[in-house]
Amino acid sequence: MSNAVVINLREVREVDAGNFLSGPLGRIRLPHLQPGQQESLFAEDQEHTLFIVGGSGNASSGSTTVALRPGVALTLPRGTSVTVEAGSEGLELFIASLAVPQAGEAV
Repeated sequence: MSNAVVINLREVREVDAGNFLSGPLGRIRLPHLQPGQQESLFAEDQEHTLFIVGGSGNASSGSTTVALRPGVALTLPRGTSVTVEAGSEGLELFIASLAVPQAGEAV
C-alpha cells in the first residue's frame, strides 16, 4: 500500500512540503496576483525558485527588470530579493522555497 499524497495546489494554494518529504524543499505556493499587484520575495535563510504558470508581468531586482510570461523561471540564491508585478492579465506563479544550510550545517 502506498503512502502517496495528492494535493491540488489550485485549491489549497500553499503547502509545506516538509510535512511530506525529507530534504531541503519547504513551502510550495501557487499565488495568483491580480493586475498591478506586487509580491516581494527575500532569500534570507532559503532560496526561491519561481516558475511563471500563466499571465504576464515583470520581475525587478536592483536595476535589472525581466519580463515574465509562461515558461520563464527565476531562481533567487540566498542573499537576494526580487519584486514581481502582475501585468494587465494578472500573473500566476509556482514558487518553491528550499532551505539552505549555513556553513558547516546540514539540511
